[in-house]
Amino acid sequence: MALCLGAGLADRGRKVLLADLDAQRSLSISLGCDYPETLPCTMAEIFRMMKRTPDSPDIVRGILRHSENLHYIPASRKMVLVEQELSQTEGGEQFLKRFLSAVETAYDYILLDCPPALGMVTVNALAAADHVLIPTQPEYLAAKGLEQLLQTVVRIRKKANPALEILGILPSMVNPRIRDSRKVLKLLADTYGSSVGILPCQIPYSVRAKELGSGKKSIYELDRNGKVASAFRQLVDIVLLATETGEEAYETDSV
Repeated sequence: MALCLGAGLADRGRKVLLADLDAQRSLSISLGCDYPETLPCTMAEIFRMMKRTPDSPDIVRGILRHSENLHYIPASRKMVLVEQELSQTEGGEQFLKRFLSAVETAYDYILLDCPPALGMVTVNALAAADHVLIPTQPEYLAAKGLEQLLQTVVRIRKKANPALEILGILPSMVNPRIRDSRKVLKLLADTYGSSVGILPCQIPYSVRAKELGSGKKSIYELDRNGKVASAFRQLVDIVLLATETGEEAYETDSV
């Protein structure tokens, strides 16, 4: 998700930094970094630098270049330890915000690829972000988990980041031929359509899209004219509209 959005923004001439915050390292591997544990600086080391020396000039050494407009910072398995350390550190929810303030002027967009769990790393991302995009698969358990995430967003707004905005809920891996998928999509629209907003695009299920991790390519390189690439281009349009003009691609009430 983050790779396709970031590559789409880069294709539109924006300078993009992707930060992999997930110990599973899926984003890093998809970008061609198969062994991030061998690197001297990953997101885990950056979090620790922010804890010790927030003004360290070495914080940029973890940034790798994927293409002219697309840079990234890989994650490593050490992010599991970072999660534990943040939960035991006073003010630990602000470390990522300190880092971003040091590099944000070099980029038009910084995308934070969060782990699926609502731990301290995800709290850091929400405390540092301007916007949050909420992808979800049309499955009952995934839809049920949205309630907890939205409660966390509300809490972060009150305590750490009042400017945080929700771009909307993005249905992904959608197969309209599956009856349960159609039912969950309707449930999402009925529950969150007027309060949070369902983005007016869906990322369809595609076998080709599953090749992204192994192919080290974005969906635009892998299947430029396919339905998934088309959906992500629409998502890029929505993000540009919301972040650069302040306009919404759909109408919602406040959360």
